[in-house]
Amino acid sequence: MFEITLKFLEAVARNNSTERLHTYRDLYQQEKKRFADFVWKLLEEAKKVNPLLEDLQVKDCIYRFNKDIRFSKDKKPYKENFWAILTEGWKKSWNPCFYFHLQPGNKSFITWWVYFPTQINENKVRAHLLLHFDERLGFLEDKKLNSFFHLDEPMHSYKTTARLKALVKKNPELKENNPFLDEYWLTEKFEKYVKDWKSKNRAEELLAQLAFYKDWGFTHELSDKDVCSPKLFDEIRKGYQLVLPVINFFQDAYDGPEYQC
Repeated sequence: MFEITLKFLEAVARNNSTERLHTYRDLYQQEKKRFADFVWKLLEEAKKVNPLLEDLQVKDCIYRFNKDIRFSKDKKPYKENFWAILTEGWKKSWNPCFYFHLQPGNKSFITWWVYFPTQINENKVRAHLLLHFDERLGFLEDKKLNSFFHLDEPMHSYKTTARLKALVKKNPELKENNPFLDEYWLTEKFEKYVKDWKSKNRAEELLAQLAFYKDWGFTHELSDKDVCSPKLFDEIRKGYQLVLPVINFFQDAYDGPEYQC
């Protein structure tokens, strides 16, 4: 599938320069098209189960290969991977999304994520998680979903529960019908309890996510062998279908009312 693409990207990593890419521009165009054709096929399949993607085109999903180095210490002019996002709106909307990352060295993966949302959207997500605690818990206990994806550690997080406390104080209805939050809310051991979440059950783990996470996501790693396999498309399509209910859950949060804290 992507054998030549991986070799091309390996060559870019070895010599990431404008002169080198111009020398092999025809190969770049060939591999760019190969990736775009794959994303087009994936997008067409995704549209069959997610009507919110109906107006998307491939150009709305694929990121540019050249980098903006104006404010970066890393002055390499090009990325060393290809990547695409399927999301309502388009690639710069920052809505909950499905993401495909292609990079040699067994660094490829697919994921869904809510990545570093604005404060307004973060409040929406946190409130939605509280109001639909059981539904979100169901995703964490879904055996098919969790045998394919693993829950990501957040790239951004809080060190205290202050944000969660402020949100619930301002909107007390958010902790109604949530026995886990009611049991520990504003007690002396609440802070210590959620910090020790890795030894807890799924519901308690979710409570810790509510307290500390700024990002939410599931990831499925792909080896170089996987991305060269003719079964790659079916593997990614399976992943998208599995995680679509989760994407829709978080999109409902983005589409919901605002909460102040």
